[in-house]
Amino acid sequence: MLQLSSPILTNECLHGAYHRLTIDLGDLAKAARPGQFVQVQIPQLEGHILRRPFSICDVNGTVMTLVYKTVGAGTEALAQASPGTPLNILGPLGHGFAELPSDRPCCLLGGGYGCAAMLFCAHWTVARGNPAPLVLLGARSQADILLEEEFRRIGCQVGISTDDGSYGMPGRITALLETELKRHPDAWLAACGPKPMLKAVSFMAEQFSVTHCQVSLDEIMCCGVGACFGCVIKCKTPDTPQGWSYRRSCADGPVFESTEVCWE
Repeated sequence: MLQLSSPILTNECLHGAYHRLTIDLGDLAKAARPGQFVQVQIPQLEGHILRRPFSICDVNGTVMTLVYKTVGAGTEALAQASPGTPLNILGPLGHGFAELPSDRPCCLLGGGYGCAAMLFCAHWTVARGNPAPLVLLGARSQADILLEEEFRRIGCQVGISTDDGSYGMPGRITALLETELKRHPDAWLAACGPKPMLKAVSFMAEQFSVTHCQVSLDEIMCCGVGACFGCVIKCKTPDTPQGWSYRRSCADGPVFESTEVCWE
């Protein structure tokens, strides 16, 4: 884990409320792995104690890409930061995805904002000479589908579903996943998105006896380093009287095996 300040290289609007920021973070970027995140001190809000967590969207050399959605004062302030503005960043944090295997089909699932977190995983896999994974993207509408062309550019086949039917297949991403698992029940799955989506993916993985399904749980985080226990989730722990225990999504995750999580 490193902490440093570095100037923003670019900070652009992708579409609607979604933005993409790039920043040269040197050794911090080189140490990052897919599924990890960083904690950012927002410009103009330095007086606020808490940083904001952002999934790492991609890394190219020493340049890190973050994709974010403006939803409150913090992200609104970040969207106003111009190139050259220094950002103080802590990271990389958390435990990310396991490396995807080369000897079986791999499928990455991104729901809503979770689409952004999966690009680094796909890029990392292809850069190591492995086959490009299948990517399934799901969202409420076409306006919430992120980075489709970026996935295609690195060689990924992309399937899309939208709740309102405005783009791709109408319905939930699990319908796309079911089709894939009927063809490849031995697929390796990795997913990031809203908790109800991850729960549905987990149950479908169990239904098809999938042996590897990892999920990234984007819980609300405070410190981001495991000190405050503000982002705990229930995980199965057979050797405890209640059969479960709390684990910190920031320090013990955010990526967990889907079979570990108590889906309530």
